[in-house]
Amino acid sequence: MLDEQKQHWLGKARDYKAYSLVLFALSAFLYIGTLIPSAIDEAKRPLVLGAVFILMLASIFFSHRSNVYVRKIEEEA
Repeated sequence: MLDEQKQHWLGKARDYKAYSLVLFALSAFLYIGTLIPSAIDEAKRPLVLGAVFILMLASIFFSHRSNVYVRKIEEEA
């Protein structure tokens, strides 16, 4: 039973880490797009920067959740 729980937590930790990396990469690409002068209209730039901010927060959240599950696995060991 305990091994099943650890495997479940390990799966969640891996999934959350993957989500975090994907969101971080997406936010990096969007931010780079704001640095290119002709890529985004000036009117839409604050909207894109807001999206970058939200994606970075989500990336940090998922990274934190991954670390929580890793700590649970280590505590049970």
